[in-house]
Amino acid sequence: MKSSGLDSPAWNGTNSSGFSGLAGGVRGSDGDFYYGGVSGYFWSASANGSYAWGRRLNGVDTAVYRMSSYRPVGSSVRCVLDE
Repeated sequence: MKSSGLDSPAWNGTNSSGFSGLAGGVRGSDGDFYYGGVSGYFWSASANGSYAWGRRLNGVDTAVYRMSSYRPVGSSVRCVLDE
């Protein structure tokens, strides 16, 4: 799911799934940005009370991590055209 090494920033992914996840980091509830160029954080569509489920991609491994984040935190979203 990660972008390839040809992208900037370069990740160790192959993009074989067709989803080009980049290491955009996350905006904390304090308004500061963290982990840019290191990890990609993405919202899912599933709420969890005052929290929402999301996914995290790391530059150092191939795993996709599930996390529950406080809603004021800023993660990336993927927009898909429904034709």
